[in-house]
Amino acid sequence: MRFASIGLPAASRSPNSIDPEGGFTLLETLTALAILSIALVGLFDAHALGLRGATAADHHAEARMLAQSLMADAAGGNHERVVPRRGTEGRFAWTIEVQPVKADWGQLKSEAGWELNHVRVSVTWDANRSVQLDTFKLGHKL
Repeated sequence: MRFASIGLPAASRSPNSIDPEGGFTLLETLTALAILSIALVGLFDAHALGLRGATAADHHAEARMLAQSLMADAAGGNHERVVPRRGTEGRFAWTIEVQPVKADWGQLKSEAGWELNHVRVSVTWDANRSVQLDTFKLGHKL
């Protein structure tokens, strides 16, 4: 038998080959299945790790949005005083802390009783995860 385009003899199995039927042996099949199972275990583990990372990133983004919302509500607007408080929202626990600034640069001379307050919003979840935002707000003395 020859290839029509280049005239070389076609490659074929010799008539004295080990497997004259042209199939796979049991050992070859088991080896292929073992390699495939090892590869699939690695792929499944990588997928699970990626899914855990995506879930953690999603929780962090939710906590950050909640903290930003609480900060905007507490320190935004024309409130004369920011009130410390705490609460829960789904899986998140949050606190708003307000303390007057004690540093020299934060001291104001005001006859109307104004002071600079440090406002901190903390959102925690899963016992060891947290997001914390800080800002300053001008308000009346407590």
